[in-house]
Amino acid sequence: MRLSGRGRAAAVIAAVVLPPASVTAAIASSGTGAPPTTAGLDKGKSLYRKYCGQCHALRVALAAGFGSNNGLGQDGGPSFDTLRVPFNLSVLAVKQPFIGHERLVHKMTWAEVTEVSRFVEIATRNHQVLAHNIDG
Repeated sequence: MRLSGRGRAAAVIAAVVLPPASVTAAIASSGTGAPPTTAGLDKGKSLYRKYCGQCHALRVALAAGFGSNNGLGQDGGPSFDTLRVPFNLSVLAVKQPFIGHERLVHKMTWAEVTEVSRFVEIATRNHQVLAHNIDG
């Protein structure tokens, strides 16, 4: 296939400027505004392992989720391997302390909550079952 001058220019711009398809798909499905960077997703994954993965399993984050004695909670929480967790629900779960999240409110900054929530939303976006807040 031979490209015209405009076609070649568009192909070069797309190859140089546009993010990879996987990132574009993640952005389109996340609905949280600004596109996450690879570094941002890596940071979110790291934060997940530090704060969430002790209790909540998530394969993509290499988190087993059985609970621990590290001060974040001894009981495991629901696995996110099958649940789709929207950004807003993730933020709500961390910032409104309930069922074991009481310690997280004081340990995580808003920036950390945003990063980890964005990561969780993208990592779980294709899961069939929508997570719900069942407290109360």
